[in-house]
Amino acid sequence: KQWYQRRVAITAWLYNESFIRTEMQGRTMCVSPTMQTDVHKANKYTCLYVPLALTECNEEDSRMELIEESFFKMERKAFVDSVAPDTGSCQFKACGLNPPAKAVEMLRPLYSTRCQKVFDCVTVITKTARRPYLVMRLAQSIRDKKGYDLRVIAYDDGPNDYPPEVWDDIAKYPFLQYMIGESDDMGISLGRNLALKMVKTKYFLLVDDDHVFNDKTNLDKMIEILDTTDATLVGGKFEGFMKFAGALKFGEYHGRQEFAIFSGHCDRTLPQFGCEQCDSTSNIFMAKTHPVLEMGGWSEELLIAEHADFFVKMKAYGNKVVYCDDIEVINQQESLEERSKSYQKLRYDMGRKNRMFRLMNARYNVNGLFWCSEYEVINENELKCLETKHKIGYC
Repeated sequence: KQWYQRRVAITAWLYNESFIRTEMQGRTMCVSPTMQTDVHKANKYTCLYVPLALTECNEEDSRMELIEESFFKMERKAFVDSVAPDTGSCQFKACGLNPPAKAVEMLRPLYSTRCQKVFDCVTVITKTARRPYLVMRLAQSIRDKKGYDLRVIAYDDGPNDYPPEVWDDIAKYPFLQYMIGESDDMGISLGRNLALKMVKTKYFLLVDDDHVFNDKTNLDKMIEILDTTDATLVGGKFEGFMKFAGALKFGEYHGRQEFAIFSGHCDRTLPQFGCEQCDSTSNIFMAKTHPVLEMGGWSEELLIAEHADFFVKMKAYGNKVVYCDDIEVINQQESLEERSKSYQKLRYDMGRKNRMFRLMNARYNVNGLFWCSEYEVINENELKCLETKHKIGYC
């Protein structure tokens, strides 16, 4: 409305190829986030409270994604319904997501349907980025370590096909469904959601394309927990890596509204399984298919940096998360020499990564995200960070 009042020469709007454009006084202008100090310059960072304005069109800075309204309302419902606490130091809306999830409970035998064969109960899903041989390596590791194949659904970026010899190699794994999308950068979230919608089993196992099974990839234990409790998700860790599972908290940190990941802090133990109940785990987990579909899966506007957001959504929807320290996969990444330039940019470009983290932060009206390595427990809703380990997505 303000644009219209100030710029009466605007006659028409056009949404085309992720840009909102208009012709004004012979120039093509785009709606873009702007610099705090100069509203005439486009800014690629989607920071909280950054103004939108008409600017010169910029291929990167002016890109937008329109989300269908009913989908947006459904995906945001759990957050919108949260209630900020009346007491404590954290009193903005996202603080309503801080209380721990309800304790995991055992299911009564009448309501517990036990899985008889892993193959009949579990489908592996993964998102890849033009790395079919890593997906085949994953499938081979399942065969080598388990002595059988599992259904694997892999979603790849497109749009180009592979030569016949690659498809001949894929065909050596008869239960591997290898799908190629239409976009050369569909993003991790969309790829996982597309794969998840193809799952027909009651559980799915999420892995990355560069994961490899080892002797501690205990699928039977994951299935047992999901079969006999009301937990939605059971996760593990990467061999040789620190414990990534922990608590997710919003609060007034460093003098402003922020989002913190407290690595290593879990709310309860599950002694019968030797596991813990946490807010989040690493990206190696088995989950009940229907509840994750019901919450909308991963947020598709987040092309990368989707991990923390997924687990905040899990918590907002009341889904319970279990972490088992004795369940592992190997995170066997490519060397720098083996990585393609296109993958390096998609996965490790810090400008792109910061943009995605800022977009995630804006979903919860916070100014940044950080990992906390040392902390003090104030109460079940509040942790005090004593040492900040890593900060990202700040404006």
